[in-house]
Amino acid sequence: MRWIFSPAVVGSLLLAVLSTIADYVWFLKIPPHQAASGAIHGAVLFAALGAYLGWRKGQALVGLAGGLASGLIAALSFYAMAPIGGESMMLASWLVLWILLATLHTHLDGRVSVAKGVARGILTAIAAAPGFGIVVFQLYRYWPPEHFSFVTHFVAWSLAYLPGLYVLLRR
Repeated sequence: MRWIFSPAVVGSLLLAVLSTIADYVWFLKIPPHQAASGAIHGAVLFAALGAYLGWRKGQALVGLAGGLASGLIAALSFYAMAPIGGESMMLASWLVLWILLATLHTHLDGRVSVAKGVARGILTAIAAAPGFGIVVFQLYRYWPPEHFSFVTHFVAWSLAYLPGLYVLLRR
């Protein structure tokens, strides 16, 4: 029963709520794939996760700043790489995101290690990749949908974030 309130579950539910709200905002016709709106999306979403990670360590503001920077850099990395590889660059940006979040997490643990952040970020991205693939190929393949299902988006995002957060937050 403790696993229900584990940090990974709480974090994935937080991100699923925010991602579902963000998807609904995109559904309401925000122009797709503009760097400014994508950067804001990534910054806000991962500022919340960073604040949560930092709050768990008594460093909410540090976490918020690190999460904001992680989301912003990952989002902008997509727009920088998209001209080369198109939409598939979203997966590369997903890897960038998890590497940055893992490095932030090592910082919050008091032992900054870029090498450990990169290694853990790669493992985390691999764990989170199947769920993210489902989100990308099921929710976004025919975007925009005729109608928006909050439940479908929430469940998909919960499942996308949970494995990555489980690996990231494991001791």
